[in-house]
Amino acid sequence: MRALLTIAPAYCLVFAYFAFPLSVALANTTLALTVLLACVRLTDAHARAELVQMLRNPVVLPAASLVLVMVVATLWSPADWSEFRDYLRKYFKLVLLPVFLFLLASAEMRKRCWQAFAVAMLFTLASTWLNVWFELPWSSTKNKGFGVDHTVFKDHISQGIMMAFFTCTALFWAVKSKATVGRALWIGVAVLAAASVLFLSVGRTGYLSLVLSVVVFAIVALACRPRMLGVVLGAGLLILVVVFASSSQFQQRTLQAWEEARNSSPSNVTSVGARVQVWHFSVQQIREHPWLGSGTGSYPVFAAAHFESPEMCATICPHPHNQFLFFLFELGLLGLLVFAWFLWAIVRQSFRHPPAHRALMLSFMAVMLVSNMTHSSFWLSTESHFFILFTALLMASAGLPTEQKQAA
Repeated sequence: MRALLTIAPAYCLVFAYFAFPLSVALANTTLALTVLLACVRLTDAHARAELVQMLRNPVVLPAASLVLVMVVATLWSPADWSEFRDYLRKYFKLVLLPVFLFLLASAEMRKRCWQAFAVAMLFTLASTWLNVWFELPWSSTKNKGFGVDHTVFKDHISQGIMMAFFTCTALFWAVKSKATVGRALWIGVAVLAAASVLFLSVGRTGYLSLVLSVVVFAIVALACRPRMLGVVLGAGLLILVVVFASSSQFQQRTLQAWEEARNSSPSNVTSVGARVQVWHFSVQQIREHPWLGSGTGSYPVFAAAHFESPEMCATICPHPHNQFLFFLFELGLLGLLVFAWFLWAIVRQSFRHPPAHRALMLSFMAVMLVSNMTHSSFWLSTESHFFILFTALLMASAGLPTEQKQAA
């Protein structure tokens, strides 16, 4: 029984890495069970000592500080308690990072989490391509043929950013593979994953995430081989031009973004246009409370009072589609600096790893940067699951003895 209680929370967390790309409800249930079982395991003194060691992980203090700033910022917020509760529930996984790190201390558990995520993404990838010819009962879209969206789970933004990172993960496994067949298979997966983003999705965040993360991965992985890097970047640019010319979705959605930005107005509700309007509004409000912000949960309150159009408000009043702006609005420069500290802890840790692992970590940071510049990713369920759980997985070996450090 004792042995079961020791491994049960870790295997629940492994299942969470399979669950979150597919279902928010399943991920939430699995994570709740993980935490509950971890609390049972922490009745053991040795387990508590291991958890205390995880508090020294470089990412824990900035994550906890960010939540602390949110709690303190409720003191001057115009929002009510229900809004505070909702916010703290959304960001609470940041507080759970030490628990996740504790459960991921074993290299074997980290390996199983990567495998669980890979299975979920391979299923999503296969379903995306099958959607071109078949109507799958579990798919959120029922389109056939090319030139239309084939999002399978949740929405095209979350699927796009996760598939962009999975592309880099497949490239990483191709680089690490010692067998020619394995290398070829993972390169093939990376190509199919990238093509699914560019040809079978309408998510512009996915396009940007894919391009930037793959470029970052190539630059970092091939930094010591400048000639090869030049060839790869040149070939990548040529491929991007060909894809832009041949993908009606990539081309149409990119040009549409420019038109929506140019024609932005409070009465014209478009995806990019609404973002432009909310950025203008946020900048005006931030000028009034630049240092400590307007308070936790204040954005929806002020946005609802500012935007008169119900259609516009339905789009941008819940959140400003920019996590950096979100923190600056509500938590001020202090909150933004703490968030930057959180991001820097991951970047800094990447430089303590070999080039291939560093490339993977920095490609993850590239996806995080793009996603949080165009969406409130730590506020939204699927994206916050992705970024927080992979922060834990990528940072789990930080501060552990050298012999325990293993790449993904």
